[in-house]
Formats: sequence, C-alpha cells, structure tokens
Amino acid sequence: MAIRFCIFDVGQVCYPYSLHPLNCLMRKMSPQKEDFDTKGGVRSFNYNPFMKGEVDFPQFCKELCAHCGVDYSTGTEALIDEAMHKGVGEFYAETLAVMSELQLKGIEVGLLSNALPNLSDTAKGLAADDKIFVSYELGLLKPDAEIYKQILTLLKAKPEEVIFIDDKLKNVEAAKSIGINGIVFNKDTIAEDVRRFVNW
Repeated sequence: MAIRFCIFDVGQVCYPYSLHPLNCLMRKMSPQKEDFDTKGGVRSFNYNPFMKGEVDFPQFCKELCAHCGVDYSTGTEALIDEAMHKGVGEFYAETLAVMSELQLKGIEVGLLSNALPNLSDTAKGLAADDKIFVSYELGLLKPDAEIYKQILTLLKAKPEEVIFIDDKLKNVEAAKSIGINGIVFNKDTIAEDVRRFVNW
C-alpha cells in the first residue's frame, strides 16, 4: 500500500533542542547552587504534566522554580520562556530536504511531538495546521500506543500508509507495534532511510 503521510517528531528531528540555557538560568537564580547541582537541575524535573496539558505555563513555572529552589515571581515566567526558546536550534537541512521531497511526491508531512506548549511557535510552517499533533492537545505522551491510534483516526489513514520518524527508539517501536512504518532518526541517513518506503 502506498505511503500517504510522513509524521516527524520535532525536537532532535526537525531541530536540535537543549535544556542547557534553561539550566543555566535556573542555576544562576538558585541561592543553593550545590543543592541545585546535586538534584540534577532542570534535567531532573518532570515535564510530563506540562506536556500533557494538565498544568498551564504559570503553574509549570511555579513547580519548576520549587524544584530548583528558586523564588517564583510573575517576572520569572518571561525569563523561563526566553531560556526555553534559546534551547531551540536551527532546522536540520537534512530534515527539510526530506520533507520537500516527500511533498513533491504528494505525501503529506505532519508532526507529532511530546511538546512543551510555550514552544508551539517553533515548528510553524513545517506542516499544515491540521497535521500538527501535540501531546498537550491529545492528553497523551509517546510512547503510549493510544497516541498513534488517535493520529491514524485523525488522518483517516491505515497504519501501513504512514511513516513515523522519531529520535527515540521506544517511540518508533511503539508506532511499529500497531503497524506504522517506523524510522529512528539519524540526520546523516534520513534521506536513505525514507527511500526504503518512498521512491524519489
């Protein structure tokens, strides 16, 4: 059966993403830097409730500050948002090239991300709005198989008509478990990997 859709993860697939700027900000603001480091900084924080849409951005900021031992104020929200946006790198040329080739072949490109809601503006233009699927709207996180089933329903597609590309093996394996074609992302081989499913 012909491929109709190719769905890409966002962070580490469409662009590199790092929590380093956020970690630097929170460490700078923390009065107990040794304790901050011992606890693992922002990397040991649980982002899942925020990515599932269970808490809004102000609540997320309050919880992150509490985790990092930082005094919270409403002004802190803007600093956190700025630092999180600084973690977004330039689009991978390799990913953009594959997306263009797919679209030339009539295959629709989509996105599926365990997304931080305040970064929703960082992937604009990569896919049509109705092909952008995010965890905080679906209330599910990869690798829950249910999220892939929802995507198939929304696309009105059969599993074998879809390719899913993610940098995490567990997310790809979950998609493959329900019959979706899966690729673990490597920017150096992504074009070759996609060509196993689509000729161009």
